[in-house]
Amino acid sequence: MKDNTKDENRINERQWNEHPRRRRKSSSAPAPEKAYADDLTDDLELVDVEDVDSDAEDESPEEETGERGQSVSRLPLSPLWIIYAVWCIILIAGMFYTLDYAKKSLTLYEAARPDRLMDSLVASVSADGLSDHAVLSKSMDGVTTVSYNVAVNNTVSCNYFENPYTYVAQLNDLLDAESLRYEKTGQDFTTGALTYALYAGDLHFGDIKLLPGSSYTRMKLLTMTDWTPESITVFKEPADYSIQIDIPDNFTVTVNGMPVPDAYTVSQKECSDLEFCEKYVDVPGTKTILIPGFQDEATVDIKDSGGEDVESTVEEIADKNEGVNSTESISENEYNNVVYPGSYASKIEQINYSCGFPSPEMPDDLKATVLDMTENYSLFFTRDLPGSTASIDPIRYIFPEDSEYLKLAETYRRQDMEIIVAHSNTHFDNVTVDDYTVYNNECFSCRVAFDKIMTMYGKEVVDDTDSVYYFVLIDGEWKIADIR
Repeated sequence: MKDNTKDENRINERQWNEHPRRRRKSSSAPAPEKAYADDLTDDLELVDVEDVDSDAEDESPEEETGERGQSVSRLPLSPLWIIYAVWCIILIAGMFYTLDYAKKSLTLYEAARPDRLMDSLVASVSADGLSDHAVLSKSMDGVTTVSYNVAVNNTVSCNYFENPYTYVAQLNDLLDAESLRYEKTGQDFTTGALTYALYAGDLHFGDIKLLPGSSYTRMKLLTMTDWTPESITVFKEPADYSIQIDIPDNFTVTVNGMPVPDAYTVSQKECSDLEFCEKYVDVPGTKTILIPGFQDEATVDIKDSGGEDVESTVEEIADKNEGVNSTESISENEYNNVVYPGSYASKIEQINYSCGFPSPEMPDDLKATVLDMTENYSLFFTRDLPGSTASIDPIRYIFPEDSEYLKLAETYRRQDMEIIVAHSNTHFDNVTVDDYTVYNNECFSCRVAFDKIMTMYGKEVVDDTDSVYYFVLIDGEWKIADIR
């Protein structure tokens, strides 16, 4: 009986020692063996073994089934692992936020660059051409776009006869064939303004200035500036040529469809051939017109006193700086191959237009009048004109009343006419009337040539005449004012 009791006590002691709470307690503060036995005896008296096993099952950690079906206890999660997990989550979230912020900052920085504003100008002008304004657009946040209507200032220096907007039209034609580009040419470090040069192909035709506005910084590295475009300035390279026109002063000239004012007349002179004619009628002189500052080919139209178009001789003098002779002319074909506006002026120094008085076809009735007067005048000197020996009345109708030619004829009649040898069969041959030149409605000239054939002593004698006669209109009748 006593042995059985000892066995039960050993079994209970072993089970109690294997209880988790008991192990923790014993491991943390091991008691002396005697105290331990006393406590064990006390506990065994108070606690039923089955109850202890039941409590142990309830309070034991969760068990997992390991290999071979054995039960494995799971230890409780440490607070350090929880803190580490939270820190990792915060770190990852912060990393994504930083990357997104950096991406937005780079997008805003790229959108705020002045080149983006210039790119919009190139796109606008390439699509719509140049007019009195151009459209530029920009975005400060990468989403919202702001547009500007930028004024185009045309500062092309033209003379009175050229329209600066004609040059803009030429630029638009050029932009259809050439690409528009820009280059940064300067920065004002006082104001921060940027200057860009505009090119159509190789032609530098304009500038644009961008003015800095408000600015802010992101990420302590990227500075975004609000650039505002100033007006676009269109200009032309300083290459020009002059036009000289030498014409009668009663002619009218238009250049590019515009009448030439008298202010461009640099010289005037009288026509020496008409010095005797001007005693009776108003006769024209000649004048020289000089117009500087042409950029492109000009259209020059010249009309005579009757309003008829007059052809002129054109001489294009090449620019001496082009390495050619100053008298070398630029052909029309070469001009048509000009690649951009203004290159014509860079090749030409001056264009000379010159023309004289018109020489139209002479009317038949006027030609008959001229031959009648000139032949009778010739017959007077050989006594073949009836009444010529008695007076100069037969030729008085040919000249004005105070003409020196009538005085000379009277002197000849009185002193020399008697020496003319008797002759017969006087007639005219090889008669021509040409070089008909009209100075105005009251004055003209022509060249008359003929052979006056006479028979003297059985032989033919030829008296040839080849002279220029100047006629004036007096009281509705043509008179010879001069003979040369």
